[in-house]
Amino acid sequence: MFLKHLINPKPSIIIFFIIFCFFFVLTPLLKSDINLLFSCFFIHPLVVLLLSFFLPFFLSTGLNNIIYEKNIIRKENLVVGTTFILISSPFINTCDFWVSGFLLLFVFNFLIDTYQKDLPFYQFYNASFLLALICYLHPKMIYFISLFIISGINYSNLNWRIVITILLGFITPYLFLFIILFLIDIPLNLPDFFNLSLINTTISKSLCFSQKAWFVILSLTAFLSFFELFKWLYKKSIKSRKTFMTIMWFLIIILVITIFSEWNYIYFSLIPLTIIISNYFIYTKNRKLANILFFLLVISSFYYKYMINDCI
Repeated sequence: MFLKHLINPKPSIIIFFIIFCFFFVLTPLLKSDINLLFSCFFIHPLVVLLLSFFLPFFLSTGLNNIIYEKNIIRKENLVVGTTFILISSPFINTCDFWVSGFLLLFVFNFLIDTYQKDLPFYQFYNASFLLALICYLHPKMIYFISLFIISGINYSNLNWRIVITILLGFITPYLFLFIILFLIDIPLNLPDFFNLSLINTTISKSLCFSQKAWFVILSLTAFLSFFELFKWLYKKSIKSRKTFMTIMWFLIIILVITIFSEWNYIYFSLIPLTIIISNYFIYTKNRKLANILFFLLVISSFYYKYMINDCI
């Protein structure tokens, strides 16, 4: 009932999606003050509010287009974009993660674009270059480079020249930065890439009801999505099977990085998790259950957003 309007959407649904995203961002302001919620570094709260709409919106629509254009999910839809917006509910003023997440989307695009290319130097170099920029803000993302190797093995195009290309791509932005700082006589201070420590798993206060409800519904939906994916993966095209394997490793690597860094790194897992959940919403044969879960996810996400100040 709900999902069918997001599959092969009409122009009116696209307009509705934009309005939906806008009101979803504004929902916390019904209960809380803009200065309290949207404070990020030295940026004015109003600018942060605008960024909280535009960056996740462009990330969600960009991911939506990539998944369709690369034939990972063959049906034209807005399910991917909507799902991303909904499961990003906890991230309200994380400007640096919004920017890095947008860059990571391009990294992902370059990686899956290496499929059936014998010498994908251009793709691996650009992906590595962008990852280096992300690592300057989030140093522990350097371990994400392991996905490049896994992707190369998965797509059967990894060799020593590709490995050199990956290293050159990663070094290039830091080399440029070193030259610029050298010319103006400023030392280069690189981020601490390799200082790992387990995240603090202690919860300072009990989760509020809106968090619990949202998390339970998301967890149930994710569980059914993984089950559905593994159940029908063998029926997908070779490209889809290989790409979904890369997506699975994407998720696993981000979760491991999060365990050895900080909770906010979990934001980067939204990209692969969105794809897996959207695949379930679009293809499952149990349409009634999918619509119920989607409806509950929408309601719980809006409620979480509305109550988010009480959960911070």
